[in-house]
Amino acid sequence: MNVQTLKVDFQNSSPNLRGELQNSSSPSQLPPEGGMVLMTVLWIILIIAFISLTLAASVRVEVAAAQNSFDSERAFFMAKSAAEVLFRELQKPGSLAGSPVRREEDGAYIFPFDSGEVRAHLESNSGLIDVNAASDVLLASMFDSLGLDEQQRNELVDSILDWRDIDDVPHLNGAEVDDYGQVVLGPNRLPHDGLFESLDELLLVKHMTPQIYYGRIEFDAATNSHRKVPGVRDLVTVNSGKAPVDVNHAPPDVLAALPKLSRESAIRLVAEREQKLFENLQNLVLRIPELANSETLEYMTTEMGPAARIISIATVQPSGASRTVRLEFKREKKKQILIPIPLIYKEVDVLQSGRWRY
Repeated sequence: MNVQTLKVDFQNSSPNLRGELQNSSSPSQLPPEGGMVLMTVLWIILIIAFISLTLAASVRVEVAAAQNSFDSERAFFMAKSAAEVLFRELQKPGSLAGSPVRREEDGAYIFPFDSGEVRAHLESNSGLIDVNAASDVLLASMFDSLGLDEQQRNELVDSILDWRDIDDVPHLNGAEVDDYGQVVLGPNRLPHDGLFESLDELLLVKHMTPQIYYGRIEFDAATNSHRKVPGVRDLVTVNSGKAPVDVNHAPPDVLAALPKLSRESAIRLVAEREQKLFENLQNLVLRIPELANSETLEYMTTEMGPAARIISIATVQPSGASRTVRLEFKREKKKQILIPIPLIYKEVDVLQSGRWRY
């Protein structure tokens, strides 16, 4: 049977048969049940596609988070290992000879890694306020910069002075042994009547609060944002060995805590030293003229004290994940015997590793 025969048979068929054939072949005339099934299938496909896309996006986010966490941990160990190597170099100069570690002009050490690099540098405590050497004027200015009222300021200044002196006579707003509510006195009595041996001792001082010591977060209406107000521990040290502050390395908050120095002048000083460090106080006055004949100069120096910590900053590529670690250390004088008989010795500096800060 060929095509022409089919065509003739169709034309010769009855009208009813032709109508049934035409209706059954029209796609627009599907039974109601078939349309509902098709719509249901389409909705199921759409839902499955949406769930698949959602799961894919969720998996991507989790993978990225896991990668960032992994890179962050990697950066941590890179930074810590670099700090340990640099500390070894300080103990035994020459340990880095022949290594790929290079030293920049600014004194920073660059440690190359396959997945990034670490930049480490030394920092002294001379850029902080030494609470053991600071005068009452400097202490008062520091507490003023933290936003304390006059009563709080005076109580803390006098209590710190009472802690440092060896007598039991309190200053006007200070606190001596009778003010600490101790029932039994012993070797751990308060105040210690001596120099502060650690920053944490400041928490034991009468009138000191965790908020004053650690800092606080407050809302700044001028910028419509929150800002961190530093605490005492961000501004002070106990072992720089001198009262003046090194303006070449002091943080802006420390500079703003110096007597008669506004925050605007402190910011300008920081911007100026970023161009070039100050050679001496004369050079400082020449470049910051408003400091001329200012009593602020009494609390400033351009001499950097001995290094007291290593700051190690690691960056992982290509993610850019970064971690910073700090290794504090102490210098102790020890006697090195040269000849036992007759006894001849010399004093040498010995570095002792201290606390890690992350």
